[in-house]
Amino acid sequence: MVPPASSTPFHLPQADVLRVGMILPLKKARKGRMQELLMSQADGVHVVHVDLDLVDSADDIDAMYGHLDVLLHKLAHDMVFESLGEAKSIKNMRTMKEYIAKHPHIRIVDPLDGVRLLTNRQDVCVMLAALAKSSGLAFSIPNYAIIDSIEAKEAAIADINSGKLRLPVMAKSLEACGTDASHLMQVITRIEDIQALEIQRPIMLQEYINHDGRLYKGYVLGKDVIVSERTSLPNLQENVSSPVEFDTQKAFPTAASFDLPVSPKHESKGITQEMQDSIQAIGRAIQRATHLSLFGFDVIIESRDQRELVIDVNYFPSFKELDDFDAKMRAHLKVNEMC
Repeated sequence: MVPPASSTPFHLPQADVLRVGMILPLKKARKGRMQELLMSQADGVHVVHVDLDLVDSADDIDAMYGHLDVLLHKLAHDMVFESLGEAKSIKNMRTMKEYIAKHPHIRIVDPLDGVRLLTNRQDVCVMLAALAKSSGLAFSIPNYAIIDSIEAKEAAIADINSGKLRLPVMAKSLEACGTDASHLMQVITRIEDIQALEIQRPIMLQEYINHDGRLYKGYVLGKDVIVSERTSLPNLQENVSSPVEFDTQKAFPTAASFDLPVSPKHESKGITQEMQDSIQAIGRAIQRATHLSLFGFDVIIESRDQRELVIDVNYFPSFKELDDFDAKMRAHLKVNEMC
């Protein structure tokens, strides 16, 4: 394939320059933290945007972008849509597997199998549950059920009636990214609203754990684990309102969304050193289990028992809280081994 005039030209690699092919959708490459990487060749790291829409084979990538030492990718979305049968994503993943097979010594950030695991919420829960048992760390995950049929829905309702699964619950898609539904969640507090759910695609029902409206986000970039605090959803009980749907990429619902009186806000107590050490240890344990070096994870602390629960893990987050992202990412890309 002959590259169009607007594509990134390549030059013969210099001995002291690390050439990194960054694979992500063009609209994402043009904004946010990724733009910082593309704007300069600081620290001997030259990042070029590899646009999979412009190539059909490994040979096309070689011809258009030349020698690459590292592939930095965000193929999670293509992995999701490949599993859903989308032709473009099937082509993109086929091209990447062909390129990796052709260049077996190129460093991949991050391993495809580990990234694929994070695209499915059930797989993430299975991984986290096993890790909680094997790591010796004091964390857990909320109880959950997968409903993909009328029979599975009836079984989940039976679990609620027996106390095995407690209301409220969060209803989520199994796809953790990529689809419109992956960012939409629904808080359900009444059993009749679970009975009314239409099962068009598999749904995860995850117990809603009261956590005083505080969420702790961990960001892993190589050997660094950064912890920040955010406002989260209010404390709830069962049978308080009709379902409340929200987009996780926008502002979270408040007590008023559930027709509850406005209660005093739970003020931040700050992140203690003990809390930071504990959350960082969880991040490193997930890293060892998945062999990933770029991911985010969410931790809440249960109001009643002060248990730490991991409620989400996602690949290659925005790293908005990391002031020196560009320098840290460049340093990480120069590391020859996975963390």
